Amino acid sequence: MKARGSKNPLENNSKYEKIKDLNAGAFGFVQLAKEKETGERVAIKFMERGHKITKYVAREIMNHSHLLHPHIVQFKEVFLTKDYLAIAMEYAAGGDMFQYVKHRGGLEEVEARWFFQQLIIGMDYCHKMGVVNRDIKLENTLLDGSKRPLLKICDFGYSKNDKDSVPKSKVGTPGYTAPEVIANSRTYDGKLADVWSSGVMLYVMLFCEYPFERPEDAGDPHRFQKVLERILAVDYNFPTSIPVSPECKDLLAKILVADPAKRFTISDIQQHPWYTKDLPAGVTRMNDECLKLKDHTAGYQTVEDIQRVVTEAIGASKTLMNERLIDEVMDDNEYY
Repeated sequence: MKARGSKNPLENNSKYEKIKDLNAGAFGFVQLAKEKETGERVAIKFMERGHKITKYVAREIMNHSHLLHPHIVQFKEVFLTKDYLAIAMEYAAGGDMFQYVKHRGGLEEVEARWFFQQLIIGMDYCHKMGVVNRDIKLENTLLDGSKRPLLKICDFGYSKNDKDSVPKSKVGTPGYTAPEVIANSRTYDGKLADVWSSGVMLYVMLFCEYPFERPEDAGDPHRFQKVLERILAVDYNFPTSIPVSPECKDLLAKILVADPAKRFTISDIQQHPWYTKDLPAGVTRMNDECLKLKDHTAGYQTVEDIQRVVTEAIGASKTLMNERLIDEVMDDNEYY
């Protein structure tokens, strides 16, 4: 997707200067920029103003702006250009986990545990802040570029706050989606759906393949349906060619459980011996410290400032409360 309107939305911007384009997709596009005054590098996500600013965009911004944690890409601010709504956030120089895992053909168990521990710490914080992600996957986790990379959850486009209605929409990425989300459950526990997705992510880190896909599916016009059927049946195997400890397999088996009432919770994961092995000292207190800042926004703006910018980007007199009312009407069968 190419930027419409001005080729460089940051041209003549008083605060930010474009460095280069990073990526683009259905949502819009992302540029690497620097803050002129400090030289700090930031990633700026641009989305076309108007009707494309959906309830998901509004929710993404509001939920992300309240999260301040080492394992969450930091929200900085939202602002407007002539054609776009722009979200400035922390730049993670190490790229995403999908490319990291793919480049290595899978990770050694010790390294996979290191990343999984970070993911669970970040998810636990989000859940305690009342935010469920609903799209946990390798592509939505970034790395900071350090020698021993820090993982950062980066995309809250399908997130939901527990102040809103109970999750019931079919959103997310199919290969990572929990059975209860696929099975037309009227409502589901978003936290437990996130836990399922974290298990899929751990599996992919270890084996560099998806648990519910098969090589023979390639080119099959019914491939998508077969994947969904395997998810519902929890039909997966551990590749024998890659050695993984019994403890790791045990944890995966307790996460990838069809019945969410019997699935491990984050608290259960945090007490499992495989997870606790080599867990750095002090991380168990990290979330308690971060939660003390729960009444603050992560960036430069107040909640009211953010609401005003988003409302203006929509181009009407809608308020975020109107968006929530629309959300109640539109929240069925949105993905599949």
